Amino acid sequence: MKFLTVIIVLLLSCNIMQASGDSVASRPYKIVGLKLHKGFIIIHSKALREVKNSYPSGIELDFIWQYTSSKSWETCNCYPRLGVSLTFWDYDNKDILGNGITSLFFIEPVFGAQNNISFSFRAGFGLSYQSKPYDELSNPDNMSYSTYLAFPVQLGAALNIRLSPLWRLNLSANYNHISNGGIKEPNNGINYPTAAIGVDYFLREPQFRHRIKRNRRETTTPESRFDITIFSAFKQLEYKRYFPIPGIELKGSRQVSRINALTVGLEWLYDNAAKYYLDQSGEDISCQKASVAIGNEFLLGRFLFSQQIGVYFFRPYKKGDDIYQRYGLVFRVTEWLSLGINLKAHRHVADFIDFRVGYSF
Repeated sequence: MKFLTVIIVLLLSCNIMQASGDSVASRPYKIVGLKLHKGFIIIHSKALREVKNSYPSGIELDFIWQYTSSKSWETCNCYPRLGVSLTFWDYDNKDILGNGITSLFFIEPVFGAQNNISFSFRAGFGLSYQSKPYDELSNPDNMSYSTYLAFPVQLGAALNIRLSPLWRLNLSANYNHISNGGIKEPNNGINYPTAAIGVDYFLREPQFRHRIKRNRRETTTPESRFDITIFSAFKQLEYKRYFPIPGIELKGSRQVSRINALTVGLEWLYDNAAKYYLDQSGEDISCQKASVAIGNEFLLGRFLFSQQIGVYFFRPYKKGDDIYQRYGLVFRVTEWLSLGINLKAHRHVADFIDFRVGYSF
């Protein structure tokens, strides 16, 4: 997981750097940020009643690259940022949830960066460490997570206020989710919205040009794409024994705006985790699953952030919901090759995280 995340980050960073050009004026501006969070844990299941009235707080350190070239502007009619963050979390329930440290890679389009007040949206994904996972004897009340390492996801929106040429004040609302992607149970996850206040410091004074917003349809033809993707996930059902869940997805994508595309897809997978339970019970039922899904993709250069909602039309082993959600982070290495990570969830519970390779037509 660490290796694949690093590869995606490096490839994406190289892609945007190339778009920025070689001149000094178009090189990304480096930013250091500090942010304080305060929020509350959503009790989305009866199993989480023991952590009721928990109010997490966090201190976040950001390292950001702000892009200002014309090619960067053309991706979204905005000035995008790439960054990494490191956050220490106090979950306000040391006996059960303990503390956590999250590391995120994020992409953050900034709209109106040339003005005194600007708006930005952030999507991040990474790795985290939690200090007190579930243990049958020492911590049986922690139904939120059962592994030290997990995968955090963050979505946020911010108001940025220019204080001086080098300093920005930001006020943000964030939705944070941490789970192990269904690798090991229990895994109800930690879902906690936060409000945050912070400051960003530019290491050199930024210059944001006032550029003309152009309708993408005037300069390019909307992109259509057909993807064939193979993927695999893993679940731990016994100590040190993991069960693979391979699958294949066929998906069509049609661009409808500068940064959005609508998608329709078919998915098939072989659920070896379900097969394990069926073997234990002696039932002779297929563990295959087939589904159809619709969704959206945010198009930011070679980087794709996808969201889907799907429904099973073939699922003989009836355990869990018929409807699911998917969230994906994909990097298009070339026009035809892509690498990515997807999180699949049923309602509020993550099912699994898969690693995927796709071929595009």
